[in-house]
Amino acid sequence: MNKIPLKSGFFAAILAILLLPGISYSGNNGLNVGETSPNPEFLYENNYDLTAGLRSSTHLYNYKEDKILLIAFMPDISAKNNYAEVMTSAFETYFADGMAFGEPYEWQFYRGSLKVLIVTNNDQSAVREYLNNNGYDFDMAPDVNMDMANSFGISKWNSASDGAFVYVVDRNNKITYASHDYRGEGEKLRTVQKELFAQLNIDDPNSKLVFNDKLLFPGDKAVDFEFTYTALGDNTPFAAGIEGKLSDYYGKKNVIIAFYPAPFSMSCAMELTSFDAFAEQQTLQSISNSQLGTTDDVEILMISNASLELIDKWKHDMKVKNVKLVADMFGAISSAYRSFNMLGYNNRTLFIIDKSGMISYIDWDYNVNEHDFGMVKDHLKLISEK
Repeated sequence: MNKIPLKSGFFAAILAILLLPGISYSGNNGLNVGETSPNPEFLYENNYDLTAGLRSSTHLYNYKEDKILLIAFMPDISAKNNYAEVMTSAFETYFADGMAFGEPYEWQFYRGSLKVLIVTNNDQSAVREYLNNNGYDFDMAPDVNMDMANSFGISKWNSASDGAFVYVVDRNNKITYASHDYRGEGEKLRTVQKELFAQLNIDDPNSKLVFNDKLLFPGDKAVDFEFTYTALGDNTPFAAGIEGKLSDYYGKKNVIIAFYPAPFSMSCAMELTSFDAFAEQQTLQSISNSQLGTTDDVEILMISNASLELIDKWKHDMKVKNVKLVADMFGAISSAYRSFNMLGYNNRTLFIIDKSGMISYIDWDYNVNEHDFGMVKDHLKLISEK
């Protein structure tokens, strides 16, 4: 089978290595759920306080006050750490900007009850430069000597790409969430979001989902659905959504429906990049073959349980031009296609709906690699030739 390499093949290779089971990278223990957070003294930087350059040190309890704390320890924020950018972008968008917490008018209400702090094994000048270059609104603490990391049971970093330690600390300074190997995965991002929903008393929009109890197979009639997606070609954040319906494509186009865990995550970004490049290639082929009467006959819908505002920012950051990013915040589409799990995020599943409106292809465990992508392209070629 001929396969077109992923646009981000280098990152795919790195991710495959990082996700190998049974491998320990940092050799650290770290604190666990139920333990009390320590109260170390530290210095931090930010972009939103004009006195940032003059700030004196503080203790963690005084810093967090009576708020919820999301704290992440990272080995490095430079290009040496392949997940640093995607992880910090996610924490900025979801939690510092508050886009994970509902409609825009609700963001600041919940944001005021949360502190977001990233601790990194870089010096103060590197931290300040990183914040300024990215315009982030969370706090960052330089921890060159690892005093703060050690207080949380993190003994050392073995490499710049060691997995981060991520904690949620409640108002009583108890640890309620702990991840000891966080590398920008969408699944783990969603579990952090779910825990913050609980701590901030936010109703989980997916908590009342009614799941489709019918197994789906190739040859079944596709479940029709209405959807809202971000405007293609508009790189202005917060553009108004556009309405669509799956059955609008019947008789016109084959449709790829790709469910994924979360915007602003490593593998999901790779999946989006590969699909967007493929869609662009299809469009260019359509233009070059227009004299022969052919048309672009593939539509790609990528669906996540996220708000329109959040996925629109992701589209803008990723410079998406061809894939329709669909907002399924309440999970109705995901549950209809049995792609949502009770941990609070979509499984990575993929469906191809042919022009007759039938399910033509299903991958219940789609992997972001050349093999699975090659299978999708081969099937599209097969049904397009009929």
